[in-house]
Amino acid sequence: MNFFVYNIIVAFLFFIGGPFLFIYLFYKGLIDRNFKERLGLISSLNMPPKGNAKRVLIHAVSVGEVKVASAIIREIKKLGGNFSIILSTTTKTGRQDALRYIPNDVIIIYNPIDMLCCVKRFLHKISPDIFINLETEIWPNFLFVCKKFNVSAFLINGRISEKSMEMYRRFNFLIKDVLSVYTLLSMISDLDAQRIISIGADPEKVVVGGNAKYDILVDDARPELSKKISGIYKIDGTRNVFIAGSTTGIEDEIIIETYGNLLMDDPDMLLVIAPRHTERSRRIESILMSHKFDYCFRSKFDYHFSGNRQVIIVDVIGELFGLYSLGNIIFCGGSLVPHGGHNILEAAVWGKTVIYGPSMENFLGARRLIERTGAGLEVKDGDELLKTARWVLENPEKSDRSGKRAREEIKKNIGSAKKQVKRIAPFLYK
Repeated sequence: MNFFVYNIIVAFLFFIGGPFLFIYLFYKGLIDRNFKERLGLISSLNMPPKGNAKRVLIHAVSVGEVKVASAIIREIKKLGGNFSIILSTTTKTGRQDALRYIPNDVIIIYNPIDMLCCVKRFLHKISPDIFINLETEIWPNFLFVCKKFNVSAFLINGRISEKSMEMYRRFNFLIKDVLSVYTLLSMISDLDAQRIISIGADPEKVVVGGNAKYDILVDDARPELSKKISGIYKIDGTRNVFIAGSTTGIEDEIIIETYGNLLMDDPDMLLVIAPRHTERSRRIESILMSHKFDYCFRSKFDYHFSGNRQVIIVDVIGELFGLYSLGNIIFCGGSLVPHGGHNILEAAVWGKTVIYGPSMENFLGARRLIERTGAGLEVKDGDELLKTARWVLENPEKSDRSGKRAREEIKKNIGSAKKQVKRIAPFLYK
């Protein structure tokens, strides 16, 4: 009955809002030739014969989850079994990153929209034995059909933010039944475990498995990557560099104003600003023009680029992680506005002290980790950001020591991917 009510709601929303959503996605350039996969229309050319191989379907929402998926896939392959692995993503950027970073023998597709007909078509075509859901994007129809098709479902690297809890509680008539489909729910922290139990998960199925993102961060933070990004951006260590990553909303104005004040102390400082969404780049450009700063877009680099600009706007995907290695001052966005923050560990793993705002609800564990080491500095507004940035520049040795402690603390937490795969291994061999 609960699923029936949910499907009535989904059908109503789809047929009323679907055309407008399609137009929006088309306008934003988010519809590609593989969009039909969202409707469960999987090309037979994509799927090899099943044979004796166990089919493992892994779902990763976007870029961050794709990185976790790479660690999980690596550990599954280490088991040495006969596995056929399919990775589904929700976003276009997630799919693009998957095609770049995931091994070639893994099939990459979009996950279907959560309409019953689309999900049935999708799962019938894929015919997985195991479904592994990364993070916590829960789709009721998908899980309901997994149960109907006898597909064992697992939640791996799960986390529940306060915002997510509020959303799930609106569907409390349904959520307990949905969570009951999972054979195991491996959550990142004790807090995440408590939260998912509070919204209806069976405590007997919930375990704390740590965060597989630590594994990827340590592996990815290589000197070769730092050197490569340094060459692209012509950052050679002769200038102080202010990196502002994943900025959104009014943060762009705050960062640029702070940078203007810092120039009074250091006229040669470089600002590298990477908005969370690249379509905000033109908005940032207009702010820089009003301040009369000399700027350029990353996408416009060519062999003539000499690096002698005041500001670089990062309007491409995939380079922010490496850029963090080059910063003297680092600010992680989505935190001075109520967006829940972004992954501050991506900067801390390079041995950097990180500045962020008070809104870090989505990364409380990461925040606690780096604050224990002294490498996390919270600011509440632009005035505090300026004061803290100046402190970092004036105290490089203290900042470096704290950053190195944070990196060592992150390294102590690696091994989660292996531990979580070990828990589901018995089901992979059934």
